[in-house]
Amino acid sequence: MRTSLCVFVVSVMCCWAAETALCSRAESAIVTRIDTVTVEMKHGKLTIRVAGMARTPSAFGRAGKLRRRNQDLQTNKEGLLEYDLVFNRPQNYSGFTLKPVNASLKESRVPAGVKGVRIFAEFNQVDEMLPEPKKKKGFSLFHKKRGDSE
Repeated sequence: MRTSLCVFVVSVMCCWAAETALCSRAESAIVTRIDTVTVEMKHGKLTIRVAGMARTPSAFGRAGKLRRRNQDLQTNKEGLLEYDLVFNRPQNYSGFTLKPVNASLKESRVPAGVKGVRIFAEFNQVDEMLPEPKKKKGFSLFHKKRGDSE
């Protein structure tokens, strides 16, 4: 009984220590600059892809995350949704090496009247407007093309 209790306590302590080590993350920080933003609306979902640069010692760059500036799903005065591009900053890094940070987001709850997005970084911001919807041409088997004559 005493041995099993001791084993149980040790295993719980090991699991607790491992969980704290795995769940502890560096503080997220806003990227240095935004390079490109692409936005498209398909089937009522807004898809945003962002590429930026941030100070990090990573060899291949880092994954970023788009964080909403306005949590109540409202657009600003220009009809744009506002986001910050953030990433998990490594602790105790004070170098100047800029590496790429990429993020993408699919937003299913899009308010009416959205014209585009505005992504903020430390030194710049980028506005990207939604593309104009393409006009659909009607399909008719018996309709003549313009310019055709008999």
